[in-house]
Amino acid sequence: MSYVANFPRILLLTAGILAAGPVLADTLTQAQIADQIIGKDLAGQRNGMTVRLRYNADGSVAMKAAFITGAGTWTFAGDGLCMTMTKGPKRGKTCTAFENLGGGAFRNSEGVTLRVGK
Repeated sequence: MSYVANFPRILLLTAGILAAGPVLADTLTQAQIADQIIGKDLAGQRNGMTVRLRYNADGSVAMKAAFITGAGTWTFAGDGLCMTMTKGPKRGKTCTAFENLGGGAFRNSEGVTLRVGK
């Protein structure tokens, strides 16, 4: 009987955990992002396309994929950064954190792996 009474609480707890989104194992700090990501050419795969991304030191961001481009600004937010795209197909604000995978590769909190170009 107590299992039945606790079921709604367990369901709410599970829903809360899932709604929080993925947690990165070793989230980069602002200083690490500035050193390892800002000012670097990054490339990753999104929806089957190669996407190139660059967070510039002046706070601007540029994105390029097959036949589309985007541009906007970025700022630090906690141990991550927020990007506001003002040009391109995906306009608006998104905030992400980064996990260092080693070897110049990073996974953002949206699950996209980005690699520093050579």
